[in-house]
Amino acid sequence: MITLEHVDHVSAANRTVLAPAVSLEHEAVPADQSVAGDPTTAAERLGEIFGVEFGLWERSAGIMTDVEAEELFVVLSGSATVQVHAANGFDAAVLKLEPGTVCRLSEGMRTTWILDEPL
Repeated sequence: MITLEHVDHVSAANRTVLAPAVSLEHEAVPADQSVAGDPTTAAERLGEIFGVEFGLWERSAGIMTDVEAEELFVVLSGSATVQVHAANGFDAAVLKLEPGTVCRLSEGMRTTWILDEPL
């Protein structure tokens, strides 16, 4: 884990971080989740508030499947389509993600992520 004090481009008061300036280390998506392309993902935990972890996350172009954790995120750049599959009590849905989108995924959702550009 890093703290805001260790991230480049942090304000003097350590209360903001310039997210696009933070370099994240990508890892390959596990082979059993990769559908097309060579998708990679990266995450950096920045801290916790009220018992909830927050941080930065990226995913490269490609298609992959996932089983979601409970999460809430804001898309800063890129675009994607997330197909939520009818499974585990969830209805099928298609989510369009673009800059400014706020998205909540629920634990146990089975999804397919389709990214034409990094998100």
